[in-house]
Amino acid sequence: MKKIFTLLFATTFLFASCSDDGEPGPQGPQGPPGEDGLIGTTLEKTVTFTAPEYSIFYNFPIDVDVFGSDAVLVYLLEKEDDGDDVWTLLPQTFYLEGGGQMQYNYNHTLDDVNIYLQGNIALETLGEDFTVDQTFRMVIVPSGVLAKNNNIDISDYKAVMKASNISENAVKKLD
Repeated sequence: MKKIFTLLFATTFLFASCSDDGEPGPQGPQGPPGEDGLIGTTLEKTVTFTAPEYSIFYNFPIDVDVFGSDAVLVYLLEKEDDGDDVWTLLPQTFYLEGGGQMQYNYNHTLDDVNIYLQGNIALETLGEDFTVDQTFRMVIVPSGVLAKNNNIDISDYKAVMKASNISENAVKKLD
């Protein structure tokens, strides 16, 4: 019991003798920007879907951080309308002749994205218009951007880019 009392006394004395008096140290380096500096990331990839998977699995580059609270949105380049790209948020469904349907869809983790085709038809019957040289943009939107702009229409690619402070020049085109 005497040893426990001595240990308790020494510990109490040790913490009681600490103080915050003294000269302040030098100022540390500037930290990362706060909420006003929230910037997202956009990656562009052109792919060709092939049998049997009709799926493209892509690991995010090592210099791209994706956090659990971020939104990862994937857009399909549908057409260039008079020089202006038209980006459509996935999932995107196309209705085919004969009542068939096919859809571009995706899922993701913090490390990768999987873009895939699905439908109520045999995917091998799709023409090259749906499978060859399809361009997608993956937009990683920080959660603070969505909180700050809680009425943002995420189906509007340009609105998401503007809210995320991403210029078209900053889009990273991937091999």
